[in-house]
Amino acid sequence: MYIVLLFLLVTSSLYSDECDSIDHAIVSVFAIRNDTGDVVMSQNCDLSMVPSSCMKVATTGAALHLLGADARFETHLEYDGAIDEAKTLHGNVYIRGGGDPCLASERIHGRDACDKQIAVWADAIQKIGIQKIEGSITPDSSKWEKALASPSWLWEDIGNYYGAGASALSFHENQYSIFFKPGKKVGDMAAILRTEPPLSSLILHSEVTTGKEGSGDCACIYGVEFSSSQYIRGTIPLGVDEFAIKGAIADPAAYCAKLLAVELSKRGIKLENKKIGGSLKRTCLHIAYSPMVKDIVYWTNQSSVNLYAEHILKKMGEVVYKEGSLVSGIKAITDFWRLQGVKLSGFHMADGSGLSRKNLVTARQFVDILLKMKQSPFFSIFLESLPKKEGSVRAKSGFMTFNKGCVGYTEDAVFAIIINNCTNQQAMNDKINDLLSEIQKLTKFPLRI
Repeated sequence: MYIVLLFLLVTSSLYSDECDSIDHAIVSVFAIRNDTGDVVMSQNCDLSMVPSSCMKVATTGAALHLLGADARFETHLEYDGAIDEAKTLHGNVYIRGGGDPCLASERIHGRDACDKQIAVWADAIQKIGIQKIEGSITPDSSKWEKALASPSWLWEDIGNYYGAGASALSFHENQYSIFFKPGKKVGDMAAILRTEPPLSSLILHSEVTTGKEGSGDCACIYGVEFSSSQYIRGTIPLGVDEFAIKGAIADPAAYCAKLLAVELSKRGIKLENKKIGGSLKRTCLHIAYSPMVKDIVYWTNQSSVNLYAEHILKKMGEVVYKEGSLVSGIKAITDFWRLQGVKLSGFHMADGSGLSRKNLVTARQFVDILLKMKQSPFFSIFLESLPKKEGSVRAKSGFMTFNKGCVGYTEDAVFAIIINNCTNQQAMNDKINDLLSEIQKLTKFPLRI
């Protein structure tokens, strides 16, 4: 018995050491001085690493140049056909998306939230006296490709809010919340109370149970774009009245049109939903403008909003190559950095947000991109978009399971730190903090010859 117990204690200790150690991970670092450009730290700096959300640095930096800091995206409310004396529209009403990721978002101050945006459109229709619509409320997301998400995103990501894909007609950041009521004890099934906003067409298959008190959100939503069925597995914590998790709306354009149809019906405007062929000639009733690109860039980096990054990527594809698609957006970004003189050997871009594990960037390439931005007329906007860290550090961090990164600027240096294949998140945090402290120490005093 003693030998068995000793064996278990020893193996348990070894297992713990292995989990806590960063020795089995890949650490890549590159840092240079601001004043001289001399290399302060270099370790595995030319290895291709999975960057996670640090990829947003490459996306947002290119967006400020290719789209323009003050550019805005437009969403048009339109109709076709004629309005007769009885105030019947013999045609359709269209919501034509222009790639605004912030439409009906509550994140940015001054934006119309979901209910208000729908009311604005309904007011515009009422203003011209329409009392009946022979056709339907038709979402038009044709400005971009139909596919929403990157094909290399993981199954465990794409049903959740951070895995919402980019549509030319996105709405409410393409996300919703599911509210659960936990059971009376651990292991009991959790009951679904409601969704916000309401999603009448959504079919939820829940296997969610009650976890330990204080265990937090351990549930995952599984679903694919344009599907009405989603599956939820995992746990929510015991000891709360209700608990919400956030999911991705599978068809945001259709959802947006549905909300407007419901609002018009409430106002007594009849929808006959007859199939009426669309006309190329449309009349514009209202234009909703997005925030400026510089504001979208700010929130993309500050809050690491994947949807915003994917939107500006597809918008760059549309602007540069006349095709709002993932492939064209990636080409626009990589071509831009190549033209800036960044050597892209070993660089691979699979999305704009960093959610894909097929993204590959070297630490040296991140520093080169950051240096190019330092010389850019948009540098002050870009720098402001990077979250403040301890002291004078401005940096974009990124995290996904087993990977973490931090790239940005100290007062005296430009740096990139990326760690891959580490099973312990705290160990990665500690290593990044230690390396950053060392970089700051090495660049604190002027270089002596």
